[in-house]
Amino acid sequence: MINGELIYLRPIIKDDLKYLNDWKNDEETYKFLGGGFMPISKDQQSNWLDSMIDLTGNNKRYIVCKQSDDNPIGMIGLYGINWIHRTTEVGLYIGDKNELRKGYAKEAYALLENFAKNYLNIRKINLNVVDFNKKAKLMWENYGFQICGKLTEERFIDGRYYDLLIMEKFI
Repeated sequence: MINGELIYLRPIIKDDLKYLNDWKNDEETYKFLGGGFMPISKDQQSNWLDSMIDLTGNNKRYIVCKQSDDNPIGMIGLYGINWIHRTTEVGLYIGDKNELRKGYAKEAYALLENFAKNYLNIRKINLNVVDFNKKAKLMWENYGFQICGKLTEERFIDGRYYDLLIMEKFI
């Protein structure tokens, strides 16, 4: 486990399927994320759960849990780790809507960045954020990410296309 003050990060386990499926099927949570909103059954999601659990490859995914009660509240991960160039992409969401705006995402990112830098020897983290998603854009800027590019009309959300900002941070 990767421990913080308010939360900790732990590897995904099979019992997390219920949470992951509830979060994946929530339009508000998923519409701005890379895969977009696409409802999925527990049976289908369980087919690829093993790949989410596997931490031996180029993706490292963790469940964000509250220290106070051990409840899972979201997910964070490093994706497409390039072991030669020491770069990766980050993804993060708080799926439990009752736990939004309490500092959990900020601490989860700080814990993951520290782990990436000090244990995986990662030197740069990048991400994509929908330009229209002003809260997410501001959040990542507050975490030290800078916009380094834009893909025009890249994401189809709620019946229209939105620009996708490419952001990066050297750690």
